[in-house]
Amino acid sequence: MITYLIDTSAYVHFGTDPTALRRWDAEIETGAIGMCEATRAEILLSAVGPDDREEIDEDLTALFASVRVPKDAWRWVETAQYKLTQKGQHRAAGVVDLLLCATAVHHGLTILHGDDDFATVARVLKDVEQQDVRHLGG
Repeated sequence: MITYLIDTSAYVHFGTDPTALRRWDAEIETGAIGMCEATRAEILLSAVGPDDREEIDEDLTALFASVRVPKDAWRWVETAQYKLTQKGQHRAAGVVDLLLCATAVHHGLTILHGDDDFATVARVLKDVEQQDVRHLGG
């Protein structure tokens, strides 16, 4: 069962911090971490060429189950931006981050990340659950 939705920052952090990756190995191996299309597209953008893209694509497919962005995600994003603006935090998270939040909230998942954006969003938007992979967890 998918419990977490991974952000690009967590994926990159796992690639640079073997200790963090080991802490989350069990969740990866049991399929508890999913990935949405927006994150997948961000990661595939890093490919240096067709062969590299194919390899990354295969790795992502093997590691993370696909989690669909809900049809009403843009409505959620607009509402979230409004609420964040009311608190002066509207620049804390970009559109892709907010799409990830919309997807996580819709599916009842916790966002796995490795930056401060999601913690800021979660302080304003109480329905966003997040876990920073730079801290103990998993």
